[in-house]
Parts: sequence; C-alpha cells; structure tokens
Amino acid sequence: MESKEGGLFSHDPAIYYDEKSKYYYTYSTDLGPKFRDGIGGQIRRSKDLVHFDFVGRAVQEIPEEVRELTHVRNIWAPDIIKVGEEYRLYYSASTFGSQHSVIGLAVADNPEGPFEHRGIVVHTTPDSPVNAIDANPVREEETGEYYLVYGSFWGGIRLLHLDAKTGLPDEEGYGKVLACRARKSCDTAIEGPYVHYNKETGYYYLFVSYDSLTNVYNVRVGRSRKLEGPYVDHNGRHMDDMTYPANHVGLKITTGYSLKKGSGFLALGHNSVLETENGWFLVCHARYESDPRLPTLNVRRMVFDEEGWPSVSPCLYAGEGEEIVPEAELCGSYQRIDFVLDVKRLCEQPIPMELNADGSLKVADLTGTWSYNERTGWIEIVIGGAIEKLRALRATHREEGGATIAFTGRNDAGIGVWAVKHTKQPREKIAVRRFA
Repeated sequence: MESKEGGLFSHDPAIYYDEKSKYYYTYSTDLGPKFRDGIGGQIRRSKDLVHFDFVGRAVQEIPEEVRELTHVRNIWAPDIIKVGEEYRLYYSASTFGSQHSVIGLAVADNPEGPFEHRGIVVHTTPDSPVNAIDANPVREEETGEYYLVYGSFWGGIRLLHLDAKTGLPDEEGYGKVLACRARKSCDTAIEGPYVHYNKETGYYYLFVSYDSLTNVYNVRVGRSRKLEGPYVDHNGRHMDDMTYPANHVGLKITTGYSLKKGSGFLALGHNSVLETENGWFLVCHARYESDPRLPTLNVRRMVFDEEGWPSVSPCLYAGEGEEIVPEAELCGSYQRIDFVLDVKRLCEQPIPMELNADGSLKVADLTGTWSYNERTGWIEIVIGGAIEKLRALRATHREEGGATIAFTGRNDAGIGVWAVKHTKQPREKIAVRRFA
C-alpha cells in the first residue's frame, strides 16, 4: 500500500525506531505547500512502516546564529540519534546551490521534541573544501564512539569525530573524505550519505545518492570493514576513486522505473536504512512520474545476497513478510526492469519476462534458463551470457492491484534487475494528488 497522504511531500527521509514509544519515526525536509518560513523538519510516525501520521515539525524557529551565517528560512534533511536519554537531531541550513551552509544540532528528551538548539556542528563557505549539509550521525560498533557523516557537491562525503557528551565535533577541520565524484564528468554530484552496520556481514555500508535530485537521482552503495573506510563497491573500486567513469563506481540499487504508463517513480534517492526483526528496509523519497513536483515517502524491503551486497524491492512495502516463496508460484508473466548505469531517461521501461515450469525463460527476444533454491529464496537466471541472482519476495502490485511476487538482485557484472509478476486482479487507476 502506498503511503500517499501520509508520506506526501516527504523529502530526504531519515528513519528511526524508538524503543521507548515503539513507533517508527521519519524526519524529513518539508516540501509541502503549507510550509512556513523559519520552521522545518517534518516528523511522522508509524506502527507498521505502511501508514504514517504527521506529528509536527522538529524546528520551530531558525536559531539566530544559524540564520546570520546562512540567511535561510527553513531547514533540510534532519537525522536523529539517541545517546543515553537524549535525542540528538542534526539538520542542514543552506540554500540551493550554495556553500554558505551550516549543520546544526538540536536536542530533546523525546523523539517528537520540542528540540532545543545546542550549537553549530559544521559551517562552510565557498572557500571550504566541502558543503555542510546532509548530516548522518553514526555510532562506531567497535569503540562506541560517535561520528558525523555528511557532505555533498564540491568536496564529497566526509567523516567527522564527535564528542560523546555534547554531540559537537572534537576535532579541527572538516574530517576525512569517504566518497567523491569528479567535476569534469558529473559536476561532483554526490550527496545524502547514510552509513549502517550489518553485524551478520561485518561491514559498514555507505549509501549515497548520485546525480540530480529532480530527475535521475539514484542510490549507490560501497562497504568497508571499518567506519573510516576505505569504502569499495562490488568491483573493488574505491568510492573516492575518480579515475573510472562517474556512473561506474558504486553498486546501483535504485532506479527510476514505470510498470504502467504515467504511474512510475523517478529520482529514488536520499535514503536511510532500518534493520528490524522483520528484515531490512530502505527508506527514501521518490517523485511521481505523473507529476515530478510531488515527492513522496518510499519504504521498500532490502535484502542481502550471498556476497553481502544489498538490493531493494521494486514494490513498495505493504506489510509482507520475508518468508520463502514456493517454487510452484514463480512461473508466469513478469514485467522486468534492467538497470542502466549511464542513465538517459527518467523512468526505465519494462520488458516482458516469462518463467516456464520446464526451467526455461524468455526475456523479450532472448531465451535462457532458471533454477530456484527453495531453501534460500534466490533464483539463478542464465541469459545472454550473464548470470543473474535474484531474491523472490512477496509483494503488492501497486500498478495492477493485488498480491504478487517480485524479484530483486543483480547480474554478475553488478547490473541491477527488478521484476514484478502480473496479477490476475483488474487494473486499478492510481490516484495521485496534484500539486497546483
């Protein structure tokens, strides 16, 4: 089920689960028509990750010292971490295309605030080597120490050590570079960092968004055994290596797509990650193909393959479990999305895929074979000289209505693949609110 009104106008969402209240919270940039100057940071909450209710805004007034440095009228991209009994909200104050930026810290004794200003964490100007936006507070697993991952255009993504008692930096400068992109090929277009540790794989995963947030935005991933890096992708390429083509570094795990004309999503990016008893989830914003001015909240299941790399469901989460799909249910007709590294269109278009009971399959005009491991839920497809490994998931078909099966994964070259099985439900028109 799509969050619609509950997630409409969410941008740059950070997900957080509060053990005390048992609510899932999102903190996001407010792009709604009712947005008012001097406040910002939408707070929403949910019990099920499907239905989200608006709670309020995290910042009721821009602190004077922040306003003097940036001249902003609102805040961007808040993210939260709990240290002891204190909730620490890190937020960005900037204007589009500017390095006159501040990351501020506000604190509260509960996740809904009110948050009180504590201080400026990072301040940048056009003379700085980085831009002070898109803050992500992280706790290091081995030491329990706290860091801030942040950054955007101009100097890439940085890691800055924080004082555990105050939440403010305890080192000089702007921190260590974790990831960056070259100006000559992509105008340094990288932002929205989010780091999360997976205890089962033993890796820290660095999620970043590439390219323009209004059209071909997409999420890339690198990983490291240590929080400070180096972060490398599935090909062993460092996330700060600018010698390769700009779109060929980082495992691409989201893409703009359409399964039915006019109903797709584009610019899936600026994500956060949540680990629960019910599995992993990627939370990001996306824009409606029918009206790209409308950002909305996307919650999608995320799985890890046998090599420890993540992939994301092509379907919005609607409460399904992560149980194994029986092989007998896999045969049938699918819409398939093949990822493109050098994006040329906002929404990738589907091609037909047919899985047959005899182990054969057809993708458009190509034929191949498939086999399924019913113990793990992963299907292996051999087609066109490539080997694909995809996870079968229970899902809900947003475009056609009804329960279905979705595949997510990649081929042996690291190119992502999504597929969604046609349902026997009558197609339903998707209602999308227009933003006048």
